[in-house]
Amino acid sequence: MAKTKWVRWAIGAVLVGLVAAALAMLFAPRPVEADVAAVTRGAIDESVADQGFARVREAYVVAAPVSGRLQRVALHVGDRVTAGQTVVAHIWPASADLLDPRARAQAQAAVAAAQAAVSAAAAAAQQDQLAAEARKADNDLARTRTVAERGFAASQALDSAEAGARAARAAVRAAAAQLIVRRSELAAARSALLGPDAADGRAVPVTSPASGYVTRVLQESERTVAMGAPLVEIGDQSGLEAAIEFLTQDAVRVREGMPAEIFDWGGEGTIPAIVRRVEPQGFTKVSALGVEEQRVLVLLQFAGDPARWSRLGPGYRVWGRVVLRREANAVKAPVGALVREGRGWAVFRVVGGRARLSPVTVGAMTDDEAEIRKGLQPGERVVVFPSDKVRDGVGIRERGA
Repeated sequence: MAKTKWVRWAIGAVLVGLVAAALAMLFAPRPVEADVAAVTRGAIDESVADQGFARVREAYVVAAPVSGRLQRVALHVGDRVTAGQTVVAHIWPASADLLDPRARAQAQAAVAAAQAAVSAAAAAAQQDQLAAEARKADNDLARTRTVAERGFAASQALDSAEAGARAARAAVRAAAAQLIVRRSELAAARSALLGPDAADGRAVPVTSPASGYVTRVLQESERTVAMGAPLVEIGDQSGLEAAIEFLTQDAVRVREGMPAEIFDWGGEGTIPAIVRRVEPQGFTKVSALGVEEQRVLVLLQFAGDPARWSRLGPGYRVWGRVVLRREANAVKAPVGALVREGRGWAVFRVVGGRARLSPVTVGAMTDDEAEIRKGLQPGERVVVFPSDKVRDGVGIRERGA
């Protein structure tokens, strides 16, 4: 009887243990399935990137050299031009206005006065007199200098002779200059008498100042234009550059001469570039979300073979990236493994099949990788894009294992 009772107690204990084990397995936390990646070592770049547009570094605006009637411009946007050879436009010089009797009489009187002034300035007697006085002053200076060298003349006499010679020579030069001025006034007075019949009937050709292609035609139809009116804009595609609109907090880290690249420009691969200039003046731009941002234009000069960006043109939208720092032997982890821990960063390391939250110090970051300066070693494994189920100490089952 006692043996039967003991057997019953033993069976009951086993059943209770089995039930307890089943309940423990049923309610025990299950391992969380997650993506796991290894920490590696290699090169990484610290960079900043933003959007901008392509533009021509050197643009030339061809202006009208004379006032007159512009013939219709035959060039169109995209046409190639050669410096000094391609004729951009033809301009017929403007004809002079008709003179009424009063204006003609005034012009004729001005011509007569100018002719009299030229005759007076060119009088042979006056010219001969000034030349003779200059020769006499030079002779007096030579004699005074000889006597002064022998000690028989005071230095004051020598100074007076030199001053007199200089004044005589200056008078001769002034008379010659006065004659030139009077002749110029005579030519200006005669030009006032010219009328519409004085035109020579020839159009003035306007040639391109640089080689490149036409980017804008500012005056196309035949019309009257004033001197200096812009006609055509010409750009040199070999001098194409990108103007990237960086946030001011990124632009302050960019320096001229830093390596850069153009990406997402519509063609294959990236285009190498160099930072040519960081403009000192910022501007306000409203983002797509309606937020006012302070931005700065950073100019990236294209490098390499121009054939690579031959399909790009001024105004095309591009993306630019400037390399701030390059680390050749950095410890790298997937950027998706980083999680916020307070004000810093942390990762979930996989140790013994469980997630261990470990703080890390992060350096450069790219779209795919992050530089780990402290907290991880190459070869360690971390959880990538951890879900809200991943906690410190939770079991991890690698997805796909």
